[in-house]
Amino acid sequence: MEEQAWADWIRERDDPKIARTKPEALDDITVLDLSYKSFAGCYCSSMLAEFGAEVLRVEPPEGDFLRTCTPYGILYKGEGLNYLSEGRNKFHITLNLEKPEARGILKGLAAQADVLIETFRPGVMDEWGLGYEELSKINPRLIFASITALGQFGPMSHSRMADYDNIIQARSANQYDTGEMLPEGKTYDECPWAVPTKAGPWIGWVVSGTFMAVGILAALHWREMTGEGQALDIASAESYASLEDWASVWYQGAGVINERFGNLNTGGWLYCFAPTKDGAVFLGGLRLEMWQAFADMLGKWDEWGAANWTDLAAFSEKEEQLKWAELVFAETRKYTNEELVSMAVEYGQKGRLAPITPVVAPVCSPDETMRDANWLDRGIFTPVEDPVYGEVTVAQAQYKMTETPARTKWVCRPVGYDNEHIYLKYMGFGPRKLKKLKEAGII
Repeated sequence: MEEQAWADWIRERDDPKIARTKPEALDDITVLDLSYKSFAGCYCSSMLAEFGAEVLRVEPPEGDFLRTCTPYGILYKGEGLNYLSEGRNKFHITLNLEKPEARGILKGLAAQADVLIETFRPGVMDEWGLGYEELSKINPRLIFASITALGQFGPMSHSRMADYDNIIQARSANQYDTGEMLPEGKTYDECPWAVPTKAGPWIGWVVSGTFMAVGILAALHWREMTGEGQALDIASAESYASLEDWASVWYQGAGVINERFGNLNTGGWLYCFAPTKDGAVFLGGLRLEMWQAFADMLGKWDEWGAANWTDLAAFSEKEEQLKWAELVFAETRKYTNEELVSMAVEYGQKGRLAPITPVVAPVCSPDETMRDANWLDRGIFTPVEDPVYGEVTVAQAQYKMTETPARTKWVCRPVGYDNEHIYLKYMGFGPRKLKKLKEAGII
């Protein structure tokens, strides 16, 4: 019997199209998501919901502020586009925690939950009688996950600084060394573009939300072994700062501050974005032979003396990178993205140093990415048919798993959409009780 090709074998088992036929890894876990004005909390609970956790998204009666965050004020069926992308698979209920009766209801929910996610300023949950110490008396197995700007302790932890993504980016050091370099002898007035540059998406919030999701999974595993819950504390800026790679080690060991270097990279050469006839490409050649192959691909083997290069470290120096970048960019501007990618592929097959290949990848716009045949085939941009919002395309199926794949069952829910179902299921509240709670401004 002929052995099945690996690509066919694995597709049959982890294709997102069949995810709905398989079990969910977290289908016995209940999560209370109390995050407010925090994309980090939303992102964290989305990850858990994709794996099957029953996430109860608890919002104030007017809804979370995040629902209004959207480009150009665009609303789709009443929802901002940012929230629409992170409401998936969650049950949405309302509860006004400013009111004492609402806090009593929250305690009833927490008694039955496995995880509680909150993003209020440190001390707020304690002031409400809903802190970890209080709730752990009711539910010792509860995992209490707090995401804040600066953490639960520390000199600035109780400041009123908001947990905004740009604050996370600004305080993390990542944005200090991201952006165009200020030419020597120039001022910011002369070069206003040479300033720290923020990442396009809400990357600081995404990082802290992801770290918390991983922490929650570890805490669930610990609880499985010991029966004990615990409190988790993520400071958003701290999380993002941990991505600074070698910069902190360089400073600690040599006192050197990693400065902005534009599209070049202090860590090595060739590693940069380069202009082309119709856009830009990424160039990668972090080994000497790859840099030589790139020079040869451009027909510059003899002119640039590539055969005599013996050490890549010399090319990594700032002045050397600036010199060579000017020469390289003059060449890449002669070609389109597609031409350069094709040249790299062909060189890897037939070039002087084959199979050594210089890495060339196009810088894709959002529409190019969403139309990419590879991603379409893997299902990440497959539209979801939502019962409320209709057909919506949100990134999904980022994990391909043979036994317990992630999935998007619905895209989002309006404010308080699931009040009737969830309050009946967890608290035994019928329509009459819900009507009274609504009239009292509690839900």
